Amino acid sequence: MYKIGCPAVDAAVGGGSAVSKVTVAGLKKLSQSGQLDPEPQRWVDATISLLESDDPKNPPSDAKKLIIDGCADHGYPLQNLT
Repeated sequence: MYKIGCPAVDAAVGGGSAVSKVTVAGLKKLSQSGQLDPEPQRWVDATISLLESDDPKNPPSDAKKLIIDGCADHGYPLQNLT
C-alpha cells in the first residue's frame, strides 16, 4: 500500500493534474477489507482523504504527519509533502 500510496501523494502534492482513480480505488478497497491493523488503517484513510482533496498541498497537520511518517518508515520518503 505504501508502494502505491506514497508516490501518488508526491504526485498530487507536486501539482500532478489528476491522481489515478485506480490508485484511489485500490486504497479504498484495502481500507474496506478489514485486514489492516489500526496504524496502517489510519495511514490509508488519511492518504485517501489527501488524494481526494481539492487542496492536497494543505492537509490537516495530523494527517500530514501520519502520511509523511508512514512513507518514511516504509522506505518511501516524500519529496513534495514536507
